Amino acid sequence: MKPQGTSLRKAAILFFCFIHFMCKAQYFVDPQKGNDQNAGTLGAPFRTVERARDAVRAKTNSMQKDITVYLRGGKYFFDETVQFTEVDGGKNGRQVIYQAYRNEKPIFEAGLSVKGWKLAERGIWKAENISVDNFRQLYVNGLRADRARSSLKYTGSGWPKPYVFFTNDDWQLEKQFHPDGIKITAAALKPEWKNQRDIELVWIGKESNCTWRSHRILVNELIAGGPDSTIIKLDNYGFPLTGASMSRPLPESPFYVENALELLDKPGEWYYDRSAHVLYYMPRPGEDLRTVEAVIPSKVETILSIKGSSLTQKIKNLTFSGITFQHTSWLRPSSSRLGACSGQADRYINGHGQIGRAHKAIHRKESFFDPAYDFVVDSNGEAEGFKPDACVELDAAENISFQNCTFQHLGAVGIDLMQGCNSIKIHNNVFEDLSATAIVIGRWDQDYISDGEEVCKDVSITDNYIHKIGQEYYNSPGITAFFTDNMLIAHNEIVDVPYSGISSGWGSWKGKTAWTTSNRRNVIEYNYIQNICQKCSDGGGIYTIGIGKSRTDPDSLTGKIRYNFIKDTGYAHGALYPDEGSCYYEISGNVAENVEGYEKGKWLHLWSVNHHNIKVEGNFSNSAKYINKGVLCPLTNHTVYQGNNRPEAALKIIKMAGRMSNRKEISN
Repeated sequence: MKPQGTSLRKAAILFFCFIHFMCKAQYFVDPQKGNDQNAGTLGAPFRTVERARDAVRAKTNSMQKDITVYLRGGKYFFDETVQFTEVDGGKNGRQVIYQAYRNEKPIFEAGLSVKGWKLAERGIWKAENISVDNFRQLYVNGLRADRARSSLKYTGSGWPKPYVFFTNDDWQLEKQFHPDGIKITAAALKPEWKNQRDIELVWIGKESNCTWRSHRILVNELIAGGPDSTIIKLDNYGFPLTGASMSRPLPESPFYVENALELLDKPGEWYYDRSAHVLYYMPRPGEDLRTVEAVIPSKVETILSIKGSSLTQKIKNLTFSGITFQHTSWLRPSSSRLGACSGQADRYINGHGQIGRAHKAIHRKESFFDPAYDFVVDSNGEAEGFKPDACVELDAAENISFQNCTFQHLGAVGIDLMQGCNSIKIHNNVFEDLSATAIVIGRWDQDYISDGEEVCKDVSITDNYIHKIGQEYYNSPGITAFFTDNMLIAHNEIVDVPYSGISSGWGSWKGKTAWTTSNRRNVIEYNYIQNICQKCSDGGGIYTIGIGKSRTDPDSLTGKIRYNFIKDTGYAHGALYPDEGSCYYEISGNVAENVEGYEKGKWLHLWSVNHHNIKVEGNFSNSAKYINKGVLCPLTNHTVYQGNNRPEAALKIIKMAGRMSNRKEISN
């Protein structure tokens, strides 16, 4: 018989453990050993995030302490978006925290493994009975594979239909015209190719004469155009032709052909036959398809949706920490038959314009703009276009944090902050190998805030590593911010991106006469930006459009771009590039190196008299090349040095630029 004191001590220990658990308010989730019928304790964890969310939801109204959901290591598989609403956030000033347990690695997985590879022909392997109807990415042993694409760019020989000319200037047409395709040599595409409606034509920025834009347009049909030519019929080809004349997907602009089995001829390329549910892949040297890890995205485009039901009923007080997000999809470019035609950065063209207008833009060789069309809000609430989907989407949200997370191998954007996202912190995360942009903030139609609208405010983006984004949509900056109030972008490292490093602002196409009540008090500082504009031109290391402060703000609240280190700028027009009506900024203490690799490259590209009231002071560069046509834009105390002979003041800025969590001296 055990002593009574021993039993009492054990009972006391159990009681105090119970009290400790209740006071700490914590739950545990284990995707491998858990069960949603469990109590959510360390010894009896839940299995799914949704079950933990529901358990938290039942306690938030009365919470007096933070509630922590500990995520054990392993893969959490998602076949649909997890919805967080205002009932799921912390209440009474407390926080709900979803975080990795100790040093474990929870992975939010939206992909599916591909098994059962068989040798087909010509060094190509195939996997049959794929359960996913459509996908746009394949990852083999953690590396993005290449969708089958032509080795060469092709140039069309013209339009299949003749021009129809206009006799007046009041937008009335004598005869409507809708460009429906491109005539091309039969060596590029042949009418007998299979699955023609899955083939895409791809125009890529600078190399396709599309400057800052890239376009993907779906083929409708291939028909014989004569003994040596093919006519490529294109769905809704007219709508992307209404953009600026220098960046449209014209027939004479070189383009690639993508996504046909007939093009699969290089190691690392793949093709998915949707009609037969067969995936083809030509392995890279050293890859054994009997043992590789091959992953395709499932149908999940957004893993976490964090949205309040309205701007007066926001979701608040949530933290996500230490989570890896991977393998999301984005299928609108394939499923809408409109492809993905960019306006600029993360604004894409909707394509619901009227037939006939496109031809007028083509004929006049000029930009086409009509407020009656370009500011239309469609049935989905999308004004003059749409943004790519994101792995994590926030809307009507406040006091939300993402920290120490990894976003990798995604089919579009990492994190998108929509309307009314306030006090959002995105800190010390990794964004790597994304099809589109790492982080998008705000909307482009909020230059003036009216009733029922709210701009994103007090957003902090700090200490993040952004690498190899825009792997499919080449017009993607590292970070895109539209209209924002009191945004801080600081101490980030942005490396190897196809377009601008950071893009801030929107609108102001009216130049000096434009104003905004929403883009104000923003600071971009201490960022390290390298190897930008690798695919698209007419961008910059830090690129701005429009006004840096509200008309009623004092000059002390102008936008500030300072202490950034920008080097190796590719096709950028300027390491520092205030574009289209930029005004009321301070650009000071920045270091720009190796900016002349492109004929238009400069450390500063301030090119128009529509730019005004920009103070450029105390910057450093190993290039003397710049342009300043701005009005009331004094340029003072600029230091030019040779090679890497950096002045001490420039070295101090370089040492402080980039991630604080990975502090190191940046090498030459």
